This record gives sequence, C-alpha cells and structure tokens, in this order.
Amino acid sequence: MKKVFVLFSILFVIFFISGCHNDFVIEFKEDPEHEIMNNTTYRFVGESEHFYFQTGKVYYDGNERFLLISHFGIKEKIENTNYNINLYFNDQLFYEEGTLSDEEYTNTVISEHGILGESDKNGDIIGESNAFLETTKDSFKESIKIEITYCFYNVCTQENCVKEDCNTETLNLLYVD
Repeated sequence: MKKVFVLFSILFVIFFISGCHNDFVIEFKEDPEHEIMNNTTYRFVGESEHFYFQTGKVYYDGNERFLLISHFGIKEKIENTNYNINLYFNDQLFYEEGTLSDEEYTNTVISEHGILGESDKNGDIIGESNAFLETTKDSFKESIKIEITYCFYNVCTQENCVKEDCNTETLNLLYVD
C-alpha cells in the first residue's frame, strides 16, 4: 500500500507540473478604437521573451498606407524598469518612444496613415515620404523590426533615475493572414 501511495504521489506531482506549465500564447486582438481602414493587407502579432503586442495591421492600396500596432503587454512584470519602443523600416528609425512606465508602455498605440508622394524623373519622391510609406506590400514583412529596450533603475528621485542595466529584445512577428 505504501508503494502505491508513493507511486501515486509521484505521478500526481508529474501531472501537476506538466499540466500547470502553460506556454504564453499571443492571440490577435481587434482594435476598433484606432481603426481607420477596413481592408487589411496583413494582420500580425509580436512577441519576445518578456514582451508582446496583440494588434498589428497594415494596409496597402496603391500609394496609400496604413499601419496600426497596439495592445502592448508585458509577459512578466520586471520591477524598477522603464521601457523604450523603437520601430524600424529597412533599418531606418521610424518611431521612437522612450522612458515609458508599465502603464504608458501597455497603452502605447503606433499609428500611421499616409499617401506616398509621386516620384519625379530622377526617382526622388515629391510629396509625403517616410520609412514606412516607402515600403510596399511585397517588402513589408522583411523591412519591419520592433525592439523593446528595458532598463533597470537603482535609484529614482523626482528629478531623475540612475540606470543600472539595459537590455534590448527584438519582437518576433507572427502573421495571422
């Protein structure tokens, strides 16, 4: 009887450990509050070791472009930390938001809408242009990169905080469509 109890206890512990191990799954989330286009070219989410976002949408129609990235989150809270978000297209910094608190980070919305200007006879763009607008439907997936930098702070006063250590994570993008 004692052997059965020990065996049952071991099996219970193994089952409990394996059953309670829950991989963090990022699911796409709509964002009707910030939506301006109905037809999306790509929908995507992003995640890294500590961070994620649930809403990523891009829309291409001719020279018109729309980008929305929102519903940022933290997988596991990191104490005494501030965050920076950097968004790149073709290694050109497009968006930068720095020294964000937990709440500011999770409430971040990156949105861009514009029409790429026409090219002149030399190939130079006349009108609106930026690193995002110059991407195409075909080049978008290879050109986008999102990095989150988080810095631990040792001492903070009302005037400033003393940085102790910073780390950067690149979010892996997973396309829904």
